[in-house]
Amino acid sequence: MKVMRFASVLSIVFGVWSGGISQAGDCGCAIAAPAAAATCGQQYVTKTVCVPEMVTEQRTCTATVCTAETHACKVACCEMVPVVRTVPCTRTVMVSQVRTRMETYCAAVPVTREVTETYQVQVPTYKTVAVNCMVCVPVWTDQTEECTVMATSWETRQGMRCETRCVPVKETRAQCVDMGHWEDRPIAACNPCDPCQKPQSVRCWVSNWVSSPVEVTVNKLETVQVPCTYQVQVCKPYTETRTVKVCHYESQVRTCTQQVCEFHCEARTRTCTVTDCKFEARTREVPYIVCEPKTETRDVQVTTYEPRAVERTAEYTVLVPHTVEKKVEVQVCRLVEKTVQVAVCQPCCTTTCCRPCCQRARCCRCGI
Repeated sequence: MKVMRFASVLSIVFGVWSGGISQAGDCGCAIAAPAAAATCGQQYVTKTVCVPEMVTEQRTCTATVCTAETHACKVACCEMVPVVRTVPCTRTVMVSQVRTRMETYCAAVPVTREVTETYQVQVPTYKTVAVNCMVCVPVWTDQTEECTVMATSWETRQGMRCETRCVPVKETRAQCVDMGHWEDRPIAACNPCDPCQKPQSVRCWVSNWVSSPVEVTVNKLETVQVPCTYQVQVCKPYTETRTVKVCHYESQVRTCTQQVCEFHCEARTRTCTVTDCKFEARTREVPYIVCEPKTETRDVQVTTYEPRAVERTAEYTVLVPHTVEKKVEVQVCRLVEKTVQVAVCQPCCTTTCCRPCCQRARCCRCGI
């Protein structure tokens, strides 16, 4: 729209400009004639023209703005209601059965055989040999010596002894009493996948130990010092003279005989029993367990959901249009007056006029 306005303004400006020039004559020679010189040539004339110029202006315009508003309405919706019913259920249970089969296995059977082998034996041979040896011979002699002997005697002495007696003493002690109670506790089901199985419980004793003071009589040991008379065996030394035998050794050379053992090798034979293992293929009956499917039918409670129409209140948002005034910036084309220099022809041109309009018609002055 701005381009169309600008084009219309330009067309008006150019129309005014062309009309102002053509009012003076065909080619403008009548306006330039008073100021023309005697010589023929191109000259310039000052003119005022209107030039379009774009200017930004603020203008008030009407606009439509949408505002969100919340409204309530009744909406029919479908609600799923649980329904419990009993239906027959067929399931397959794997039942284990013991069967037997024949299988072949490899057994190692011992086989005994007699084998004759030769071996070497060291045979000892004993002989008597005379040998000279050095022997220490004991020689006994009598000697007189003095010695101190301890003689024992009994003496009566006075002393104190400790006697231990039991004395009854009363004490207060803490006694623990079980003030518990019985409780029924649930236990895990044998088959948790079976919904028909009833919950089970076991009765357990819950202990609650309470401490209470109790007065008891305790026998305590008491030690007492008591005077007493006792016999003591005392050893007293005294000196006496005695004759003792003293032994000393003398070295003597003697001839003795001794047995000397010599060994020589002999080859002997013996019969040994050798056991070899022989592998044989045997058969045996082996039990094994096979699981076979078994179909069972029972009643199971199944919960299904059925649709039911329910009316509910729902909120929704609506955009409501409103007219408001606001200021906007608009590009406006205005005409501004400017002074320009325009080229014109002289009045006595004989050959060619400077303006294009003089080429299409004769000169306004001389008529050529």
